[in-house]
Amino acid sequence: MIVLMDVGSQFGPYRLDALVGRGGMGQVFRAHDTVRDREVALKLLRGDLASDETFQERFRRESQTAAKLGEPHIIPIHDYGEIDGVLYLDMRLVDGRDLRAVLRGDGPMAPPDAVAVIEQVASALDAAHAVGLVHRDVKPENVLMTSNGFAYLVDFGIAHHSGDAHLTRTGTAVGSIAYMAPEQLDNVPVSPASDVYSLAAVLFELLTGRQPYPGDSVSAVVKSTVLSAVPAPSSISQAVSPALDAVVMRGLAKAPADRYASAGEFAAAAQAAIHGAPMNPAYDATQIGTPLPASTKNYSGPQSFSGPQSFSGPQQMTNPIPPQGYPGQPYGGGYPGPQQQDDNRMLHIVLAVLIVVLVAALIGLAVYWFGFRDSGGSSTASPSSTTTITNTVDPQTSAVAPTPPPGTSSCGGGVGVATSVTSCEFAANVGAVYLQQGPKGEARTIVASSPVTGMAYTMACSPETGVVVCRGGNNAVVVIY
Repeated sequence: MIVLMDVGSQFGPYRLDALVGRGGMGQVFRAHDTVRDREVALKLLRGDLASDETFQERFRRESQTAAKLGEPHIIPIHDYGEIDGVLYLDMRLVDGRDLRAVLRGDGPMAPPDAVAVIEQVASALDAAHAVGLVHRDVKPENVLMTSNGFAYLVDFGIAHHSGDAHLTRTGTAVGSIAYMAPEQLDNVPVSPASDVYSLAAVLFELLTGRQPYPGDSVSAVVKSTVLSAVPAPSSISQAVSPALDAVVMRGLAKAPADRYASAGEFAAAAQAAIHGAPMNPAYDATQIGTPLPASTKNYSGPQSFSGPQSFSGPQQMTNPIPPQGYPGQPYGGGYPGPQQQDDNRMLHIVLAVLIVVLVAALIGLAVYWFGFRDSGGSSTASPSSTTTITNTVDPQTSAVAPTPPPGTSSCGGGVGVATSVTSCEFAANVGAVYLQQGPKGEARTIVASSPVTGMAYTMACSPETGVVVCRGGNNAVVVIY
């Protein structure tokens, strides 16, 4: 039998003053604790569910979970237990609205405001995941917002501990369908990645005002969740940037392994995306950040840096001092491969020819000096000698190793930076992540961490006439060549 309590009635030491909400597991009242003389939020489990040991266990564990974590964005639990055969949970009373009410009253949020909420919920989820707990029901109704923007994640009553598979009844899908990850719909063991998916679905709705896969029936939503392409928030709201698009869509990836490793990582990537520089509309929509200097756009292959190109005698090729953390890396190149070895061999041949020509020229000068000095010949080399030496350097231009576009500073390892705010350490990570995810020359969006800032940034990489250019983060531009 379903037991529903009425406003004004007494439940043990609690006076039920107002109904705050009603959900699948029971009712939540604004109540007065007559023993401790304080206002609380009192959650009462439905009577028919209280007779089910599975649901009783989930309800009891909600209080244990919250008490164990003590994370500020998880609503504090005062007390829990059973009175007259009804399970109850005594929680802090939050003066505010849940996100569902916020969306209904105010509409979609601006991206910075939406991401600020997601960061707080992610903090609560990371704390739960750290002790092996998965919430499994992250949705707007379970996020409470105070008037000053502080968010609480509530309702751990259906939380699932890794290893507690027996608490899920066969054929029962726990949670709200619109926010459930595809693996939850298959009734397979869940993981923190399932909560990351749900959090991404909540961010999608905060940005657009609608769920990722709306439908008129449960079956329609399930089919779309499993089979339809991941939607882009910008297709609904022009306020969403391509960078934030990429973050949300990765969070909604069908396969758990393709999502962010944690809720915190997802929130950090979203924060980095909204602080990125505005994109040049003339560039492809998959690119993030500001473009490279104009001189880079027409890059058509290996080029040499501007500067003196002639030798006045045998010299040793010198490179700029390599950046810290990359000692001994050849300028404009990475780890030696067959092509680089061939280029080095050709360079050595050119230098050898140059030295032979210089030696021959010096012998000619000596013969000229000793053979004609009595006839008043000049002791200095003729202009033609100097011209000959200068012209012999020309073939070197085509033999040097490939170099990055003008305006790009090489970091070695096949990467370079094109803005002063980009570090070589970050560029190396971008290059490594890009190459780990597929062959060079393909356009794709990646997330790489910066050893300098300790944060992860989303970078959109695309081929541009001979090189791959990755843009994103805080106006970062990395060239992979």
